[in-house]
Amino acid sequence: MVTASGEVPYPTDFTPPPPLAPPPAADPRALGARYLDLVHLRIGDGWTAFLEDCRLRLPPSHPLNSPTLVATAGLTVDVQGNVLEVTLLRPSGNPDFDDVVRAVATDAGPFPPPERALLSDDDRVYLTWSFARDERQAGAATASLRRIEWSLDRAVPRFLAERNLAEAARRVAAAAPGASGAARDQVLELGERVMAAAVREGLGASDLGVQRLAIDAAAAARLAPAARELRSIADGALDVGQRAAAIAALAEVGDRDAAPMLVTILERDQGANVELTGAAGRALDRLGQRERLGQLVTGWFDAGRAGKTAADRARLWAALIAAGQAPVPATIPDIARMQASAEPVVRAAACRALGAAVVVDRRAWPGLRKGVGDADASVRAACVGAIAAAAGAGAKDRATFWQLTPRLKDRDERVRAAAVLAVVRLEPARAGAELGVVSRDRSPVVLASLAEAWVRTGGAARAVALLDHEDAAVRLAAAGALATADDAARAALAARPELAPPLRVLALGVTTDRAAVEAASTDPDPAVRAAATHRMVALRGRAETLADVATQLAAAPPASAERVRLAAAWLAAR
Repeated sequence: MVTASGEVPYPTDFTPPPPLAPPPAADPRALGARYLDLVHLRIGDGWTAFLEDCRLRLPPSHPLNSPTLVATAGLTVDVQGNVLEVTLLRPSGNPDFDDVVRAVATDAGPFPPPERALLSDDDRVYLTWSFARDERQAGAATASLRRIEWSLDRAVPRFLAERNLAEAARRVAAAAPGASGAARDQVLELGERVMAAAVREGLGASDLGVQRLAIDAAAAARLAPAARELRSIADGALDVGQRAAAIAALAEVGDRDAAPMLVTILERDQGANVELTGAAGRALDRLGQRERLGQLVTGWFDAGRAGKTAADRARLWAALIAAGQAPVPATIPDIARMQASAEPVVRAAACRALGAAVVVDRRAWPGLRKGVGDADASVRAACVGAIAAAAGAGAKDRATFWQLTPRLKDRDERVRAAAVLAVVRLEPARAGAELGVVSRDRSPVVLASLAEAWVRTGGAARAVALLDHEDAAVRLAAAGALATADDAARAALAARPELAPPLRVLALGVTTDRAAVEAASTDPDPAVRAAATHRMVALRGRAETLADVATQLAAAPPASAERVRLAAAWLAAR
């Protein structure tokens, strides 16, 4: 290059030194090392061009060629990779050098969009980059990336609002160890919000199995914030079983605002689906709407008596189903009259309705006792079963106890099984002497009932023996009975780690052996792992286990069964 007069504008009486070797890459262990190398591909070209220009046209003695020059800049980058700001953090002392640093850093953008994990809580990436005149140049090895995190109470709600559950869980996990006092309370409160969000995420899962786990988890944890999702399933799902489970969960979470929807479901279904009608009736009762349910059921009975059409009969059937799930004392006379029906299924439904009513009104006992002697075994089983359920809810009647004892020898195993439960729940002190007639019964259905009876009457050792029965239902009934018994019985159950997974779940629920719980936390069966997590939380406390559970939750796939089970296990251990 020459001027118009033919003069060269810079010195030529020197020999340029050799060019610098390429600078080293970023330390692979550094946060965002790959991204730093990508950014260097943009920054490096501009800085190398400047250094080469100084090397070639300026003598080595020139201030811009001093190997001691180095300036450090701070770069703020947005989610698209745009350079928002360049700030000189440590100037070199040479204004011309520093001006070039600013220009190169600014002109290098836009950079590749950063990964989500590299963003600070304000959706920015903060880079610190050194620009040197020596062999370091502006290599990625001179750079670092830092993430700015907000306070926990600001960050976690933001991530939950964005449905970034993994990051919310990681923040809680990081804050939990060592937190105390007010900070501990805050971490626990935010931890509960994260776990609740995991359950709510599961409620929206496309996998019906995951969604059902989440429904059950919401019910067990009485998770009021999940009411909106539960309502959506209860009134919009295609699977009737899923709808019924969601309706039951609405009752557990105490969603009184769901009552109008439940009434609509009852009026629309009117017994067409027994499971759905029953669930809606039971939920209304649990939500304190017994009077509203009574008006509806009474109206159906009135309409059924007044007409002879199929629609009228459907209303009677709906009335029986709904009354079988919740007490409607005003309908006891109507229900009793339906015991004269020629259809066994109607007589059985009438018994179930009387069984629900007798818990609050003794006028239902005569009708129940009548059903015990029905000629049809299915009706007898339904009536005796209704008595057992009522007795389990606290209803007592000595006359009914003595009327039931002959049914311990009924020819039908379903009746005998129901009679075992009914007599032991009605009169535990007298039941032991009466159970001798079925003590040698080999029916698995009866043995499943005997497991509870033996535990209630001091014969837990016999229930323990049933843990080795060939029938899976008997083994499960025995484990369930032992889990509710005294310390010795629970210890006997807990001491059987070789049991099948469903029984191990029950055993883990009563064990105090932390080593056994720890071992079960890596079991291949997901239900066993969940039970181990729940028990560990119960033994160690929510605060002590929050970091571990939140860490596992963060690593679990979104809307997965594993994530829902972890959250449910922690939430249920109150």
